[in-house]
Amino acid sequence: MSNLKDRRKAMGLSQSDLAYLAEIKVRLIQDYEQGHRNINGAAGLTLYKIAQALHCNMEDLLELDQKEVDI
Repeated sequence: MSNLKDRRKAMGLSQSDLAYLAEIKVRLIQDYEQGHRNINGAAGLTLYKIAQALHCNMEDLLELDQKEVDI
């Protein structure tokens, strides 16, 4: 499961709820959660809006493996 999906579910939000709060298209949320788009390549403003809606840091949404974190 993606960090985005984990955070969204923890807040009790549907994809539509999150899209509304973040003022982005629900399809974008779906694409990030299903892996059709890589959230690591998301536009800064999009990542910021999602993070604000989920009350977290933008970094919390990124999908980084341990090798990338240790650099």
